[in-house]
Order: sequence, then structure tokens, then C-alpha cells
Amino acid sequence: MKTETLNVLGPFNAEAGQRASATLKAIAGVHDVAVADSPACLQVSLDENTATRAQLVAALAAAGVLVEEKKNPHASGSCCGGCGS
Repeated sequence: MKTETLNVLGPFNAEAGQRASATLKAIAGVHDVAVADSPACLQVSLDENTATRAQLVAALAAAGVLVEEKKNPHASGSCCGGCGS
């Protein structure tokens, strides 16, 4: 089990949250979806062997909900040492 955080771009109201949640729950391997409005994000509990972040993002885009790209914590070349890599 894995939790994926999807930060929502653009306007995000209760209707969009319900639509996003229903869209994600229809994907095999998604167990639960929590919707937060400040900041707008979706916390998705999923089986990482069945569902991928790319599938989640594509399904949301098809439903009209856009999310930020996942940021690589080491993209700038710096490392805090917290992840052990």
C-alpha cells in the first residue's frame, strides 16, 4: 500500500473534488481518496503494483482536473539526507 499526493492546479471546488474522487476510485488498485481544499490536493491510497501515478494523473486530466508534476527531491542537486539516498 502506498499513498500518493496529487496537488491540484487551477480552481477546485466541492463538485470538482467529488468528480476527482469518483474518477480515482474507479481505477483498479485505488483503495481510498481523501480530498483537501487548502491547499487543493488529493491523497490517494493505492496498491502500487496495480495502479500508477501516471494512471491517476491521466484519469484526472480526462475528468478535467489537472495536477502538478511530481517533483524530484534531488532535481536541484541538493540533498538533505532525510531519504537516505
